[in-house]
Order: sequence, then C-alpha cells, then structure tokens
Amino acid sequence: MAYHELLQVLPLVSAAVWFGIGALPVLRRRLSSPFEGSLTGFALLMGLWAFLDWIFLGFADPSQADLAVLISNVRITVITGAMATLLFASKWIYLGHSRWDALLLVPVAGSLAIVWTGLTSGAEFVWWGPRLVRDPVRYSLWAAQQVAYLGAAIVMIAALSRQRRDIPQTSRVRIFWTGGSLGAFLVIWLATNIYNNVTGSSDVPWLSSLLVVPGVIILVALGPLSSEAFGTLFRQAADLERRVIAVYLFHQSGEPLVALASSRTFPIEPERMQSILSVVGSFVETSLASGSAYGVTALRFDAQGAVAVRGRHVIAAALYDGPAYDAVRSELVRIVRGFEAANVRELETWEGATTVAEAAADELSRLLSRADSPAP
Repeated sequence: MAYHELLQVLPLVSAAVWFGIGALPVLRRRLSSPFEGSLTGFALLMGLWAFLDWIFLGFADPSQADLAVLISNVRITVITGAMATLLFASKWIYLGHSRWDALLLVPVAGSLAIVWTGLTSGAEFVWWGPRLVRDPVRYSLWAAQQVAYLGAAIVMIAALSRQRRDIPQTSRVRIFWTGGSLGAFLVIWLATNIYNNVTGSSDVPWLSSLLVVPGVIILVALGPLSSEAFGTLFRQAADLERRVIAVYLFHQSGEPLVALASSRTFPIEPERMQSILSVVGSFVETSLASGSAYGVTALRFDAQGAVAVRGRHVIAAALYDGPAYDAVRSELVRIVRGFEAANVRELETWEGATTVAEAAADELSRLLSRADSPAP
C-alpha cells in the first residue's frame, strides 16, 4: 500500500519541480538563444512527461485500458521530444549550429511513427496500475534511437567538461551536479525501461517518481542564480572569453558608437577583415529595415561567425571563433536590453548616445577574448 501511495504522489511532485526548472529561464529573462530555448523545452517536456505518468499510473479500471494506452503513447512521444531537445542543446554548445541540424529530426520522426503505429497493443492491470503490452521488436527500434541520442548528448557534455577545466571550481561543481545527476538518472531510466519492456517484466516504474531527485539538485544549484550569474555560467561553459574577436555598437542612425577588438593577432588577411566589417555594416542596414525589437541576424564564414542584435535604438554586433553563437547571441541581447532600459532618453539621438556609450563599451569588453588566452 505504501508503494502505491508513493506512486500516486511522487510523479506529480516531480512534474512540479521540472515545471519550476523550466520557469527559471523565463523568470530570469534568459531565453535569448536556441540553446537556452532547448534547455527550457527539455525541462518543460520532462515535467509534462512526469505529469502524464502520474495520470497513467492512476488508471485502475480495466475498462479504461484504451485510454491508458492513449496516454502512454502521448507520454512516450513527449519523452522522445525531450531526448531530441537534449541532444540539440548538447550539440549547439559543444559543436555549434549547422545547416544540417534538421536532419536529426528524421530519426525522431521514425520513432514517433513506431509509437503511433502499433508499439503498444494494450494494457494489463497489476497491483500498482496498468502494465503496457508492447511489441519487443518495435520497442527495441524506438529505444535504439533514444540510446543513440542520450549517449551522444552525454559524450558531448563530458567532452565539453573535459575541455573547460579552467572554469572556476564553483561553476564546475554546479555543472557536474546538474548535468551528472540528470545524466545518471536518464541512463538508469532507459536501461530499466528497456529491460522491463523487452522481457515483459512487471516491475514498478519508478523513474517519474525518482526524477524529483535530479530536479531538486538542479533547482538548488541554479535557482538562486540571478540573470547575470546565469550568464556568467553560460559564458564560462561556452568559453566565450576565448572566442569573441571583436564587438561593435551602432546607433539606429547607422553611426558607430563602440568598436573594440581583441589584442591578439587576427588569423585572417587584412582584406578579409575588411569584408567582415562590410558584413557587419549590412547587418545594420538589414536591422534598420526591420521594425521588430531585438531582432537577430547571423552569418557563418570559414571558422568565424558574426551575430548582430538590434534593439529599439542600438545595434550590437560581434565576431567570434568556434561554436559560440548561442552564448554571443544571449549576451548581446542582454547587453542591448539593459543598455536601452538604462538610457532611454539619451539614445533618442546619436549625440546623446555618445555620452553613455562608455557603459556599453564596458559590458561589451567583457566578451572579448584575452590576449593571454589563445583559443583552443
């Protein structure tokens, strides 16, 4: 009886915790890049999955077997999407974005086709609730895609952690406990789930209940962080101070306000740098033609990339090396938003903007790579 009561409560607690994790970036205004959006989406999907598991485990009437199967299909669809968003987040922060990223959705579509075309044929009711009857072959195909995606995500995060050994100890501890605890529980879930479904075991499904543990660890580690502190952690994980080559700030009139560059030698010819600057100029023109606030324009060429963020009065741009797009974009949005909020009247004219440009320069300079820290 005690087991049954825990199964009725803990999945709902897990759902609440993970919904809370998903709300953190919204409350901290940290949804400025695809990476941040994917992590938020992952947390919300995990919360939804635990909530659906709570509903599923509440079925006790054999006449509701069809409804239990439907909820199960929705539930497994949600967890499939969660694994995909986790893979995207891991790839983007470790390898960066690619035009071929959308191809990663093809195996996901195949898995969802398996889910909705006969993966689960029915449900048998045992003492703790409905036990699903699944096709072992179909389930193995679905599970293979989840193993591949989860395994790839863990490998990339582990490789990133290995590369970032110079991160301050407090940040390393946060990353280790949040990523490590989540990865461990997902591996345990996938291993036990595969065993139960392939062998037909009727063991109690505890994962949605136990997900409260990594959820609480993540909340304790990240919940107290301010938006600025979260940004610092993001910059450290992305190795941003070794990536950004130059930063620029333009007024909405197109006149320059700030231009800063790293003191290291640019690994490109002067003529190439001139073409890069002309690209930044086209960002300004494109941004001015768009009426939306905080519009983003990006371009990738060779080993470098460029990002420009347009606010209501200014445009910030940055040139960077390597897979730093998400961190650069997030920080530029934060800087533009804060700069405009603090200097509304001055930014109405270029002359007024020049009187407060130093504050923006101080913020932008924090993104520049250091002369004594060569990019890996």
